Amino acid sequence: MIERDGLGAAARGLRQYLLAVAAKLDVPAWFCDVDAPAGAYLALERRLTRFPGHETALLWDERDGWAAAVESATGEDVIVLAYLGGDVLPPPETVVAFVRDLYGEEYPGQPDPPGFRRAGAPDGFDERLAAHAGDTVPLPEGHS
Repeated sequence: MIERDGLGAAARGLRQYLLAVAAKLDVPAWFCDVDAPAGAYLALERRLTRFPGHETALLWDERDGWAAAVESATGEDVIVLAYLGGDVLPPPETVVAFVRDLYGEEYPGQPDPPGFRRAGAPDGFDERLAAHAGDTVPLPEGHS
């Protein structure tokens, strides 16, 4: 279970993992929540041509991994378009390829949530996150 005070190795690892993905995508903004289930939101710079009036984002959570989404017309909700699938913590390069394909002609990934795991399950997930805790990812210029 991710230490909920945000200071544990798993929480630090989640932050470093998300920083790595955000840096590779040069996202303008992102945030994460380590409360169960842990999740993250990464704003993407470009809009999808098939949804020009809607902001585009990447979502991540500890159950289903990465998903591509657009904000609803009101901006209060997000609508998931596709899930990356494959792994709850894929390499950042895999996430980058998913985003690149998202802007192509077809939807990448899968339409249904993969349901990789149950939040808080003792399945080695925290150890996988903690392995990223020592990673150092430089922030892109202009980000803090």
